[in-house]
Amino acid sequence: MCTIAAMRDDMTNDHLEVGHPARPVAAAALWTSAAGAAAFTVFAYLTTQVHAVRAGSPWQDDPFDTVVTFTLFFVPLLVALGAVRALLCRRDRPLPRYRVEQVLRTALVCTLLVAATLAADWAAVAARADRELWNNGTPWLVASLLPLTGVTAAGLLLHRRTVRLLPGTARGRGDWLDDVVPLVNMLTGRHSRVGRKLAVLIGHSNVLGFVRSRFTALAAAAALAAGLLVATGLASGEGWPGMLLFSVETTVFACGTFAFVVICNGALRFAAPPPTSRVRRAARIATTTGALALPISLALRDTIWQLLGLGNQTDSLGQWAVVTLAGALLTGALTFSVVALGTKE
Repeated sequence: MCTIAAMRDDMTNDHLEVGHPARPVAAAALWTSAAGAAAFTVFAYLTTQVHAVRAGSPWQDDPFDTVVTFTLFFVPLLVALGAVRALLCRRDRPLPRYRVEQVLRTALVCTLLVAATLAADWAAVAARADRELWNNGTPWLVASLLPLTGVTAAGLLLHRRTVRLLPGTARGRGDWLDDVVPLVNMLTGRHSRVGRKLAVLIGHSNVLGFVRSRFTALAAAAALAAGLLVATGLASGEGWPGMLLFSVETTVFACGTFAFVVICNGALRFAAPPPTSRVRRAARIATTTGALALPISLALRDTIWQLLGLGNQTDSLGQWAVVTLAGALLTGALTFSVVALGTKE
């Protein structure tokens, strides 16, 4: 009897039935996060890409600008991915717990990215960064932070309430790739011969297993493509910067993207990783940490330069490269040592 009761409880935790009290709160959290992300994307684009607006912005330079450079790219991307997966969440049907949990975590990551960017913007205002460039539009830019901050705070509160209403835990019971076949069937239509063949091919081939086993390598390739895309966009908008600066921009954004994707995979479970050895796990974590340290070192290059007693600021591309690469390599090496020793059998 105890075993049967435990199985029933486990099945209840696996799905949210229609009418579960967490469902309307979860929907409100998702819609609030989506609205905040959309408003943030418009705001970030205007304040970084429109010169007349950017000219009086307190957060137009590093380290504040580095934050929005990445979040302006990642926030709409995550919203789009989450929106596609949310299509499988139907009001009149029970919802798999793992799907609800992972979509909510995606929305939460978007909200946290927006919150981090707003925190950087408010810090720039408090520090009176680039005060000599402020103009008549600056007070309006600062005032526009208020509604964005309010929506972001509301989203975080709704997510917290949703988590309290969700029963049990669904971790380890599914990933995003498990929903590929249902999404293909839904988007192509049940009566589509091409859709059915594609769903069967994905479901019965080793495509999903290949992605799971090589997710880190695929993330690196996608990150490199993203870095090239962003660097090319900057070059077309601001003029060709030269091969060296183009390479630096590509490398920095690619490394930041790679670290973001790998970290998000751990939090959002895009692809459940297969078991791996201690050394490979330490190498993956160290590579991710080093890649993340690269854009952070670039954003804080002047501060690092001053702490090293080498002057007030870096004034050449060579100094930029030395600071950022040295910071990334040192961080990666230290991380590998700590993780390898900490997980020693």
